[in-house]
Amino acid sequence: MGNITTNMAIPEFTKNIITSQPIVIPVFHEVAIKLLQMMKDNSYRIEDVIILVHADPALASKMLKYANSTYYSGKTPIATIKNAIIRLGSQQIVNLAFSASMENTKSDNPVINSLMKDLWHHCHKVAKIGAYLALKISRDKNMPELNHDEVYLAGLLHEIGKLYLLKVIDKLTTSDVIHPDNNLIVNIIVELNIEQGIKIMKHNNMPEIYTNILSSLSDDNWKCGLNDYFVATVRLADKLHYCIEQDIDIADSIDTCNISDELTFLDLTDVSELYDIVKTIID
Repeated sequence: MGNITTNMAIPEFTKNIITSQPIVIPVFHEVAIKLLQMMKDNSYRIEDVIILVHADPALASKMLKYANSTYYSGKTPIATIKNAIIRLGSQQIVNLAFSASMENTKSDNPVINSLMKDLWHHCHKVAKIGAYLALKISRDKNMPELNHDEVYLAGLLHEIGKLYLLKVIDKLTTSDVIHPDNNLIVNIIVELNIEQGIKIMKHNNMPEIYTNILSSLSDDNWKCGLNDYFVATVRLADKLHYCIEQDIDIADSIDTCNISDELTFLDLTDVSELYDIVKTIID
């Protein structure tokens, strides 16, 4: 969805109704949250992960498919969840769980459903671009702490506030509480997504590195000395995908795309080559 902007003011009644909703609408799959908490605490056993994954047949199927994908071609085929977990690693399992839960989000409202699909498309592409950038930067600068799997998850979650708001709007329109038109729906998710996203992340006790990304993406003063490379990578991935969606020639439009700060900080100079590679990655 990228850098959507509108000028329509949100009626105070509508804004108050939306922002006062209790956080009971599920945004993350329960399995994904439990897996992330396990990994964060470093207290899990592989048997516990297996039990969790088996509780979601769709996730289990996706894990097996990914573990046997062309990325791992040449390796012995895998038929068990245990071996899939061993091959993929803990962070990959978490990423697949969040990806699967977001990808399957749907609405009976055609407008909201379309926005949900667009949001998934954008977040998935940003995640893939970010992971590539993290691999390149960590290799070129010898920065193993810039974990590409963590950047991937940050890309998936960087607009989670919009998904939450779409679910809230869906619930309230179905209940006949509010009746926003298409432009107002877009304006709501653009204006309120950061504060609501942070609220959701904190409610679910998400690691701080992912929560901080939400505010850092919209703050021109994002450099604070803590996780700056992580933040810059996700910011650049988000902006690069916006340029691709708008079919902007990045080599001639660095200022238009507002990416010079991130490029300079990450010391990325081969802009045209980088842009061509990124476009290939998300095709």
